[in-house]
Amino acid sequence: MGKVQVCSERGSSLINEDAFILNEKAQIYGVVDGATSVSPYQNAKGETGGYIASQLLATFFQQASKTQSLRDIVLEANQALRSAMVEAGVDVSQKADLWCAAFIIVRINETNIEYIQAGDCMLFAKYEDNTIRVMTHSQVAHLDRMTLKKAMDLRKQGKTSRDHLLPTLRANRTKANTLSGYSVLNGEPPFADFLEAGIFNRACLSKLYLISDGLFSPTESAEEKINWEQMIDQMDKKGLSSYTKELIATEEADPDCIRYPRLKRSDDKTGIIIDLP
Repeated sequence: MGKVQVCSERGSSLINEDAFILNEKAQIYGVVDGATSVSPYQNAKGETGGYIASQLLATFFQQASKTQSLRDIVLEANQALRSAMVEAGVDVSQKADLWCAAFIIVRINETNIEYIQAGDCMLFAKYEDNTIRVMTHSQVAHLDRMTLKKAMDLRKQGKTSRDHLLPTLRANRTKANTLSGYSVLNGEPPFADFLEAGIFNRACLSKLYLISDGLFSPTESAEEKINWEQMIDQMDKKGLSSYTKELIATEEADPDCIRYPRLKRSDDKTGIIIDLP
């Protein structure tokens, strides 16, 4: 394996709900984005539901063997998450209260790459001719755009409290693992039907990029689409750590989310860039 860059930085929340996986023995690498809870939850250690979900999934893959199926590991972790919520007294019949995590996880084999994904964590592949291939879809983008527009409308009315946005956020959570929504690890059995997975060969492949949505380059409107190629180019030119630090500085310079509309000042940021030999 070639050079591996890893970066994980806390956003404006009190705890970094992201996690990463570096299982070199099994050649499994991943980024996991724990979702900030709509209904507040903290255990005795101060850990949120999103943190617990991301750490649980990361632990399952950190301990995985080369021969285990990525899908089987994810589904085992999903069941373990449900059991943990039940044990903690969470009403698992209420979607908005479930602990959640998005993720992108890959396994690097001799001739191909396997991947499995949920939510809005993204995978990009770069080839020797510098072609960038977008391997995944940001499944939450349609809801994020709608929520961001709602937040901007509320702001114009002077309603800046997150409480004003809660009905929209809770409604979004009810769409998890449904045909009108997105896939996410949240302990629900239907999650198994909405997982995305695939395999592609390593011919002329030079790099892999696994990133959580906190590393997405900022846009100046809710409708503007992210230029993925430009974002990857900046990561390559600056290095993942410097790219992340500059992105945080940009967000800190726009604390009220005016120039770059977003739902919080700064989201947790985790990424892995892998150079392939």
